[in-house]
Amino acid sequence: MKTNQIIQNYFDKNYFKKKKILITGASGVLGSKLAEVFLELGSDLILIDKKIKKSSNKNIRSLSVDFTKTEKLERILIKEKKIFKKIDFIINNAAYTGTNLNWIKPLNFQTYKDWRFAHKVNLDSIFIISKVLSKEIIKSRGKILNIGSIFSDLVPNFFNYKGTKMNSPAAYSISKNLLLQLTKWQASYFSPYVNVNMISPGGISRNQNKKFQKKYINSTPLQRMCKEEDIIFVVLFLLSNLSNYITGQNIIIDGGYSIL
Repeated sequence: MKTNQIIQNYFDKNYFKKKKILITGASGVLGSKLAEVFLELGSDLILIDKKIKKSSNKNIRSLSVDFTKTEKLERILIKEKKIFKKIDFIINNAAYTGTNLNWIKPLNFQTYKDWRFAHKVNLDSIFIISKVLSKEIIKSRGKILNIGSIFSDLVPNFFNYKGTKMNSPAAYSISKNLLLQLTKWQASYFSPYVNVNMISPGGISRNQNKKFQKKYINSTPLQRMCKEEDIIFVVLFLLSNLSNYITGQNIIIDGGYSIL
């Protein structure tokens, strides 16, 4: 196949037009930017988060769901799928993180409640979404993308957190590691109809403590933290036809942090 045919057949700027895309954690920084990008590409969006504003845009359906309430999530999805009827792509972006939560504590103060909530949001919700929407995603021969973390494969370097109020709770790392195994299981189960992959970003620049940033950057070959666009470019690749022969993989986006 000639180069111009490859570009014409696979790198189509209208590829995402009218595609039905479900994005969880859609109110967060990354989730909202993903929604913005796909809306500009002409996609129809189903946006889910614990708190999300209703949109007047006819191409957006917003659902407020607390992912720690797994049974309620399943009931809502069963009801809603009768309305949106089809699904092309699922981006599992919602996560129980330390951003606005009071669980960044030494191990002896970390609670079982937070442990369970982290697993419910970071793992159980993804199982439920793929379970409820399995027939729809198979019918459309769609794609599933799970958002992980470098801690899906690594353990935190706790030296980076010294002298700051930051930390990395056990539940976050462990739940992301389990998500990697779930991704591989999903890829095997849904084959050959649905591609399932995972991306694992490194530390995303979010105005963190300067001491932490300096230590983290000094440990990163590309000498900077991750940006949202670094992640979005890989998301576009994995949901496009350019990645049709990739499934069950975990693409690490960390500027080389994990190779040292």
